[in-house]
Amino acid sequence: MEKDYIQQRLHDFINRRLQAQNTINAMMEMRVLSININKKQVILQFPVQKWQLNPAGHMHGGMLSTAMDITMGCASYIFSDASFTPTIQMSVNFDKGIAEHETLVIEGYCDHVGSRIVQARAIAHFSDSNALVATANGSYAVNHRQN
Repeated sequence: MEKDYIQQRLHDFINRRLQAQNTINAMMEMRVLSININKKQVILQFPVQKWQLNPAGHMHGGMLSTAMDITMGCASYIFSDASFTPTIQMSVNFDKGIAEHETLVIEGYCDHVGSRIVQARAIAHFSDSNALVATANGSYAVNHRQN
């Protein structure tokens, strides 16, 4: 795939999510750190915010799952030719609790692009210590329908 094409798809993915105000995607405050076309990898960063905390003062598991889903969805979208890539299934393995004011770095990989389904995986770690936080894998539909 051409670098310019991938960059444009990444730009479209991020803009769609950030422009949809008052949605979970916009509220997550993601930032693109890098993209590696050869590895079919995208790396996103997510700051942990107060509203994402559970009663124990750690990031709610659903919020971490959301960040993992966004990252795998991003990889699925930019490395396929789909109009959008809704999640079919996802599994998350949690390794560590995440305190407020931490910053997560999530690596998303597009492992397989089929005509109907994309297989992706993600690895989350702390930005400062690089300690593993969680891993995930998911399947995403290759949808060619126009919105």
